[in-house]
Amino acid sequence: MMDLKIDIETLAKALGGKLLKGNPRAPFSRFETDSRKVKSGDFFLPLKGLNYEAHAFLSSTLAAGAGGWIAEILKMPAETPETVITVDNTLKALQTLAAWHRQRFQIPLTAITGSNGKSTTREMLKSIFQAAGETCSNPGNLNNQFGLPLSLLELAPAHRFGLFELGASRRGDIKEIGRVARPTCGIITNIGPSHLQYFGDMETIFETKTEIADCLAPGGILIYNYDDQYLSRLNGRKFPKLTFGRSPEADLCILEGKNLKIKYDGGIFEINLPHTGGHNYYNAAAAAGAALASGLDFAAIRKGLESYTPPPMRLQELRINGATVILDAYNSNPQSAASALNEVSNRPKPLFLMMGDMKELGKYSGQYHAELGAALAHTNAEGVFLAGPEMKAAADAFTKAGGSGLTYAEDLDGWIDRARELIAGGEGTFLIKASRSMKFERIIERVKRYN
Repeated sequence: MMDLKIDIETLAKALGGKLLKGNPRAPFSRFETDSRKVKSGDFFLPLKGLNYEAHAFLSSTLAAGAGGWIAEILKMPAETPETVITVDNTLKALQTLAAWHRQRFQIPLTAITGSNGKSTTREMLKSIFQAAGETCSNPGNLNNQFGLPLSLLELAPAHRFGLFELGASRRGDIKEIGRVARPTCGIITNIGPSHLQYFGDMETIFETKTEIADCLAPGGILIYNYDDQYLSRLNGRKFPKLTFGRSPEADLCILEGKNLKIKYDGGIFEINLPHTGGHNYYNAAAAAGAALASGLDFAAIRKGLESYTPPPMRLQELRINGATVILDAYNSNPQSAASALNEVSNRPKPLFLMMGDMKELGKYSGQYHAELGAALAHTNAEGVFLAGPEMKAAADAFTKAGGSGLTYAEDLDGWIDRARELIAGGEGTFLIKASRSMKFERIIERVKRYN
């Protein structure tokens, strides 16, 4: 619960706004951006989105007992609450306030960006931090120009660490919110073909994600994937950094083995990482680097990582009637699909692959789905189930490559009952992988309903 504990005059200055009416010495603690949630005494800060303009709901908050408004004066009705602060732009005012509030806390603050693994890395690092002290973090859906400042405003004196994921859909997004956060540590997990529909090309993704390097607080450290073909360009830049990867040249070198082993500063540190896999080794190494940069040692890192629990639908392992189900249906793109396939390649046979559209690939959708289909033809899977209009290119490429055992449907309902029967049979390994909008978790729901 946001509790800024300042007065109205301080609030107006921190917003870069002007106190139009009200007592400057009156206390202020919190505001709401959703008019439906305004309660008696709350301030209302209306924002503008793609499909809404919250200034239209200013008057409705009066009936709820709004104590004040933070609003643009040209959009203000005649009747107003007791306190009114005017700003030129409510979004910029929100970001300005969050940046001011963040500077009130001299604590290690990590910001994470990248094409894949952001949320998993955040949750791994959160597990490390929380074992050492109170941590303020944002959920993944509050990582944009609106959500990030709202999350930063939850920082409180009890917090020892800050941890925030940064999302982007266009060039400049990371710079915009990164300058609000001013992290002491920045992580770039990797660069891959994610959200190409918005970015247009890989070069723009690289340029956008690396904007975080220019947002670090003085003395801040950048942590990035040494093995990534794009991020390797950062090696020649002169700034504080820690790298991770399987390359011997990486500062945190991931060694091969059953457990996660990291070579760092002359020592080798072994961690019994739950839910192992090469993909998670990279995420864990990134989290370890940020923890080191935040003043923790490998004992704290080991404690946090060994108690880590993966978020739902992100390489989540389920046991159903003896079958192993890897549910990875939160997001999908070429990189994460390849990682998921690698994760199940050595699992108990028979292997069944159930995959749906990789969204937001724009003009590259056909190419990447065809490449995936060709790869699937060589997995030796007992059955390959594909669903979605974009997966038609994968199905065609699969057949062309000589694959067998294919079932394709334009939507999941075309084969969901067959999937349920196979999983309920309790034999083998099942990978369920698709973009979030495909709602492939319905397969598990169907199994549980009829099992």
